[in-house]
Amino acid sequence: MTICLSCQKEFVSTTGKPQKLCLVCRKDRLARTWKKQMRIYGMAILAGLAMLVYVYVQFKGHQFQGLQGVPVSLLGMMVLGGLGVMGGLFGFALAIFFHLWHRKPSR
Repeated sequence: MTICLSCQKEFVSTTGKPQKLCLVCRKDRLARTWKKQMRIYGMAILAGLAMLVYVYVQFKGHQFQGLQGVPVSLLGMMVLGGLGVMGGLFGFALAIFFHLWHRKPSR
């Protein structure tokens, strides 16, 4: 018999491999993992949006002719903001997909 590291209950490993968590604790940890990922990607989206809003305000305040006179820092923030929004949306969608895939079946 093995003791679960999370709930401290004894359990028998059904896979034959040594396990550290019982089946209930493993499923709970898996469900929390996807919710944690959704929060992280949501914060990445918000950070990217904040960067894009800041760059937009800077562009609106100045009269640039194309991208010739734009400081490199603004261009970098624009690129990082876009990556934050697009990467965050992709990761968020992926986390929702896996959260729905691993949820408990309704009976």
